[in-house]
Amino acid sequence: MKLSIPVERRYLNKKACLEEARTLLREDRIHGMSEKQIAREIYSHAAVFYYCERTGRFMRLMKYADPIDLRDGGDKRLRRMGYAACWLLRAGTKTNK
Repeated sequence: MKLSIPVERRYLNKKACLEEARTLLREDRIHGMSEKQIAREIYSHAAVFYYCERTGRFMRLMKYADPIDLRDGGDKRLRRMGYAACWLLRAGTKTNK
């Protein structure tokens, strides 16, 4: 199964990403991924998208950041590692602006 969701500013908030991941799992819209894996992928896409938008840099990456394409089982290992690193390295916003 493949699911595409649009990047939203609220996904810069890690709690919002975890809530979205819970919803996707509860609604049985994605399989073979943990809540944290889904949240990390959503957050990373939003972080890249809004970084590119704010700085005007890496515009090619911005095109790939939106929409967020989730697939059953998740991405390949290297990408999952990148999502995990982004999750750990970035603080995330404190509000749902």
